Amino acid sequence: MLDLLRERLKETAKTAARIGAPDWLLGELTTTKRILNMKIRLRRNGKSVFFNAIRVHHVNPYSTGGYPYKGGIRFHPGVTQDLLTVLAMDMTDKCALAGLPFGGAKGGIALSPSDYSELELRGIVEQMTFEMLKDNIPHPDIDVPGPDMGVDSRVMFWMFHKVAEMAHFRPVPNALAVVTGKPLGRGGIPGREEATARGALIQLRKFADLSRTPYTTLAVQGFGNVGSNIARLVDAEQDFAHYKILAVSDEHGGVYRAQGLDLHSLFAWYATHKKVSDYPGGDAISNKELLELPVDVLLPAAIERQITKANAPAICAKLIVEAANEAITLEASEILFDRKVPVIPDISANAGGVVVSSLEWRKNRGDRPHQVDYEADKLWVVNELTAIMERVITKVYQKSNELHCSMTDAASIIAMETIRDDLAFKHSYST
Repeated sequence: MLDLLRERLKETAKTAARIGAPDWLLGELTTTKRILNMKIRLRRNGKSVFFNAIRVHHVNPYSTGGYPYKGGIRFHPGVTQDLLTVLAMDMTDKCALAGLPFGGAKGGIALSPSDYSELELRGIVEQMTFEMLKDNIPHPDIDVPGPDMGVDSRVMFWMFHKVAEMAHFRPVPNALAVVTGKPLGRGGIPGREEATARGALIQLRKFADLSRTPYTTLAVQGFGNVGSNIARLVDAEQDFAHYKILAVSDEHGGVYRAQGLDLHSLFAWYATHKKVSDYPGGDAISNKELLELPVDVLLPAAIERQITKANAPAICAKLIVEAANEAITLEASEILFDRKVPVIPDISANAGGVVVSSLEWRKNRGDRPHQVDYEADKLWVVNELTAIMERVITKVYQKSNELHCSMTDAASIIAMETIRDDLAFKHSYST
């Protein structure tokens, strides 16, 4: 994973050189504010099993006020400190690009949630939360975790419940706002689970309007929270009904049908088999084959480093929407730009999750009047998400045209210029 961090630092330096960033800004953006390492112990089958829980704080231009670090908790075997550092850097950029008053953070544990019982998993989450509380986090004004890969609303509720349980030792104001991604009825907000997927589709639709290019056929790599919700929204909502998904895949493999997959049937199959491979309504394909399909839009929605210099020349899609974090390497991004394949980058396309988390945080703090009506809240969430995601992709598209650069570079430039101005204002730095 060291290569991913090295590449991310190289990308930051490249953007800094492009905007003539001062040394202090590059220093801020290439170092972390702090990294919290916590030892977690699980008693299992009569033996002790140890985990290293990590929380990374990157940059927060607002940390002297009431605006926290923001970033997900990830449970996945591939979690490392380097990976979480990269993802925290991405979160800093996402928040700056979307105009959200948060700093970038990320946390996680290297484990596969499916390997543990619910009771064991809850014990791990509660221990991690207890260790974080020793540093006064989670806290609605300091650090507000949310869900990431391998983490669902149950986990976020367990974190919130542990904070509430400890409140007689360490009172927390606006306790509902200590984490986001909570279940509905427990401080959660409608549309949070689908937020990243919806945000990616909103930007796809807006980019098609801006570029005056029709896009119809899609291939989705990954069938976790983001990929499955992309398919669900295309299947269920009129706003996205003109899209046709030809292929999907997960870690076991994928399925392709040139006429378009029957998504209703596919979801029924997945509910029973827990994988999309072997689905009888199409032809079996590998993840590699999915990435190279001749579709209008490719949406990598799985894990990091899926499109590299090795396969970028073989990509046949007319547009890539980087729905997963760090799915495209720096070298691959340059190859795709040279080939005139537009890419809506992750810090733009993937920002829907933190946008809706910000709405949940605002509501839990009392910034929005309480609504009993689910539909009224859902409409508010969709309207706010749509406005922000459309504004972001419009800025990125216009900047890329202005500078004759890729949208990946344009998004990084806008984010860094925003962070520069916010940090300069905060610290009264002179450049």
